Amino acid sequence: MNAFLRSRWGALVALVLPLLVAGCITVGEKFRPEAIEQIKPGQTRDTDIKQIFGNPIRTGINDGVREWTYAHYKASAFGKFEGRDLVIKFNSDGTVKSYSYSTTDPTEDIVKPK
Repeated sequence: MNAFLRSRWGALVALVLPLLVAGCITVGEKFRPEAIEQIKPGQTRDTDIKQIFGNPIRTGINDGVREWTYAHYKASAFGKFEGRDLVIKFNSDGTVKSYSYSTTDPTEDIVKPK
């Protein structure tokens, strides 16, 4: 085996081995889904969002609109996956324009129709 293949194999083992030993991988920070009810489009400001949820995992511009993403994913080596996404779009004045929330937990109250 040449040095290139050995180094790629070594990198792959170094990446996968801890996952197998740990049994799971987590990405993002936990956030309280019940806090989503505090978000009021046109009223809640970006500074309020940071106080409630902390720093976003990702920021960007989507169709000219500033957006922040909060996410928490947990995957198990044994097939279980849990995930939550909160995407918040802002008006130019810093107030919330809209938001969307998704979860893999079908029993979570916040996603049930009221």
